Formats: sequence, C-alpha cells, structure tokens
Amino acid sequence: MILLEVPFSEKEAAKSLGARWNPQEKKWYIPDELENDLSAFQKWLPLEQVTQTTLSPGAVPANEKEKGVTLSQLMTQVQVALRQSFPGAVWVKAEVANLNERRGHVYLELSETAESGQPIATCRAMIWQSNVKRLLERFALETGSELKPGQKILLLAEVNFHEKFGFSLVVQDIDPSFTLGELEANLNKIRQQLIAEKLYDLNKAFPFPEDFFRVAVIAPPNAAGLGDFRADADLLQASNLCEFKYFYTAFQGERVEAEMLAAFEAFNGLHAANPFDALIIIRGGGAKLDLNPLNVYSLAKQIAQTTIPVLTGIGHERDNTLLDEVASTRFDTPSKVIAGIRHAIFNRAQKAQQHWLLIERASQLYVQKQKQSLADLEKTVQRQSLAITDKLKRTLAPLNYQIQRQSVSLLQNKKHQLSQLNQEVHYQVNGALSLQKQQLNQINQTIKTEPFMCLEQAKSKNKQWIGFILSSGPKTQLNRGFAIIKDKQGTPIKTAQKARQQSQIDITFSDGIVQAIPIDET
Repeated sequence: MILLEVPFSEKEAAKSLGARWNPQEKKWYIPDELENDLSAFQKWLPLEQVTQTTLSPGAVPANEKEKGVTLSQLMTQVQVALRQSFPGAVWVKAEVANLNERRGHVYLELSETAESGQPIATCRAMIWQSNVKRLLERFALETGSELKPGQKILLLAEVNFHEKFGFSLVVQDIDPSFTLGELEANLNKIRQQLIAEKLYDLNKAFPFPEDFFRVAVIAPPNAAGLGDFRADADLLQASNLCEFKYFYTAFQGERVEAEMLAAFEAFNGLHAANPFDALIIIRGGGAKLDLNPLNVYSLAKQIAQTTIPVLTGIGHERDNTLLDEVASTRFDTPSKVIAGIRHAIFNRAQKAQQHWLLIERASQLYVQKQKQSLADLEKTVQRQSLAITDKLKRTLAPLNYQIQRQSVSLLQNKKHQLSQLNQEVHYQVNGALSLQKQQLNQINQTIKTEPFMCLEQAKSKNKQWIGFILSSGPKTQLNRGFAIIKDKQGTPIKTAQKARQQSQIDITFSDGIVQAIPIDET
C-alpha cells in the first residue's frame, strides 16, 4: 500500500482518480490494482517513492543515453521538494491586489509593497468553492465589509506547485482581526499626530449651537441618508427657519480625499463671505472598511481647524470614524443630526414664546399695579386737596375783610390825590400845548425840506451798500484766492481741529472742488 500526501483541498481530485482513505493512517493511499501506473498520483507521492519513479536532476536513465529529464519530471521534483519543506499550512501577510470568482472558486492576486510603494513580491492564491462561503461570510461579518482589493489580510495557506500552472497558495483560513488591526493601527497613528499638533480637541471646544439660521452640509449625492436628512431640512427651509447649503462629494473609493478637500475649500469660501452657524457631514450607514477612506489626516485636520461647530452623522451607532472623533458633536445617523437641529430650533422658539408670555404677564401685572397706585394717589390727592382748600378758606376769610377795609380807605386817599393832580396837569398841559404848537410849526417847515435831502442821501448810501454786498459774496472771495472747506455731508468746516477729525474733506476753489485727506502733524 502506497500512502499519498494529499492536501485537504485536493482530496476530491485524488478520490476521483481512485485513491482511497486509510482511517488508521489518516491518509489517502493507492489501491493495489492501481500501483502499476503511478503517473496519475505523481504529485502526491512521498519523496522516497518519487525517487523510485523519477530521475534526479542531471541523472541519465539506464536504458537511455540522452541527457536531462523531462519538464514534467522536473516540475514533479520541485513540487515534492516544496511539499517536504512546507508540510503544513503557513500564516501569510499580504495585500489583495485583485480578486475574481470563477465556477464558485475565488482567485486572488496577492502582493507585498515596500514603503516607497514599489511591489517586492506577488503570488497567486485561490479559495476553493468548498471554503468560499465559510471564509468570506465570516470575514464580512467580523469586519463589516466584503473581501476586496486594497485590503491587507492574514491568511492561512498551503504552498501549492502545479506542473502546469506553477506556484500558488491554497487559502484555508483568513484572520479578520488582522485586517481590522491594520486599520486601527493606522487610525491611531493619525490620532496621535493630531494630538501632538493640538488639533484633536480643537473643534470639540465649540458647544452645540443654541439656534440655527444658516447651515452647510457635506454629503454624498443621492444617498439614502441624505434623503432622510432633507425630509426635515427642506421643511425647515421652506418655513424660513433655517437655510441649508449642500456640498456634494464621494464618501467611498479613491476620490474621497480629493473631492472632500474640494468641498471644504468651497465651504470655506462661502463661510468667509456669509458665515454659517454649523457644518454638517452626513453619509448614512456603511460597512466598517467602507468608511476607512474617511480616516485620513487631511480631512480630520480640516474639521479640527473649522471655526464653527462640526456635526457628524456618518454611520450607524456601531460605526465610528476619525472625523467623528475630532468633530464638535457626533450623531449616529443623518436623521438624528437633523432631529437635533430641529429640536434646537423648536426649543429656541419655545423659549422665546415662554419669554414673551412671561413679559406679557409681567407687563399686565405691572399695568394693573400702576393703575391701582394711580387710583390710590387720585383718592389721596382729592382728600388732601379738600382739606387744604378748607384750611385756606379759613385762613383767607379775615385777610379778605382786612383787604376790603384797607382798599376803601386807600381808594379815598387816591381819589383826593387824583383830583389835585388833575388840576396841576390841566395848567401844565395848557402851557406845554402852546410851546408844542410853536415847535410843530418849525418842524412842519423842516419836514417840507428835509425829506427830500434825506431821500437823496439814503439813495446814495444804498448804492454804496449794494456794491459792498455784491463784492463780499462767496464767488468774489473765491476769486480773491480764498477757499471753502466742507465735510462729506457738505457742512462748512471752520476749525483745523474739526478738519483733522474727518476721513475726507472737499476744498472748493473758484474753478472747482478738490477732495483731500487731512494729515495730523501735531
């Protein structure tokens, strides 16, 4: 009985050729009836058996004189040598360069690159159909993403060499924790760099806004998460409660970093011209590895250095990215982001309404209190007025009697004095009238001649004054070399102190106006 070295992945092939299973040895073997022709089982023969049926390199068969061995014999020896050197599966670290499926089997192209990005090793690998579902479903379940090019993986593989297809690896197992560990190590490296540059907690210092009037949104176009967000955002905007400005960019693939940086640049330009209250970054749910393109230093730095609060709703509760870590506030989903904004706006409106009601009630109480105070004051004034009036009446009664008595006596005295004065005035008036008649005659004569002389003199003086006035107008003064200083409102400036206080003055000359900027040399 000839035992065979059949890998688990090739048991079906060996069985189809006639090999049988030996439960005691736990190996496949060649039945006695097939031992006459071992060529079909050549690849699984043990080394000592191969040396009996094949030639060593450079050996010459006894019945042949030609040099060399056949290519198939050489490939068989290489196959056996590799199998002896690698009797079991080996854990291998590599990056998936390409992946495709044919007839239920998955074929991989593995590679290893240097830090410079140059490839230093490549190899083919395959996952047989019997292991595809088990390995790939487990990988997707634990990592949150399907196996795809660009991922670094740790796989358990058997070394395989086929005389026709050459060297390859047969994958027996994949360790998902290694792939996640590579991502976490890279994430932690970026995180430590942000902490060292004092950027990690920069945006977290911004509190959640109490109200929203103008908001910027970075999101992938046509995403389900964006639709959930806009269902409420459009209602808020239609009600003129908050304005939303959208910047669309990819969140998966190789274009993520470049497109998101362009979106940040556009946002910063609009923010400088008309400031936003907050920046929102939303995506919706996604596999953990699909979110990895967001974990880059340049994007995290942009968020950290944003001068307004950044709110994120990139994934579900179990998903977390570096952008979530450096943002001011993280939400699980886009729906929860807009719910938070809506709640803030409604809460602010409710507070405003409550404050208005408090002011209204306080005003009503104050008015009622003042009305009551005025009513009390009016009663007090009326009561005190009556008392004061009564008191004054009692005080004025004797005074009134005394005034009447003194008035009668005084009137008698004044009548007597007036009678004497009347006689004296009569005599004095008659004398004065005679004198005045003489003077009037003289004045009458003067009036007949003087007015004409005065009129001529007045005409002459008026002509002189009119000439003087005409020669003293602004136009004449400007022609004489003077200038008028005014401020931008056209008001004349009369002092140097006021002129120094102006940012610009107008100087009016006879032929035009010159604008000037005062320079204070004091």
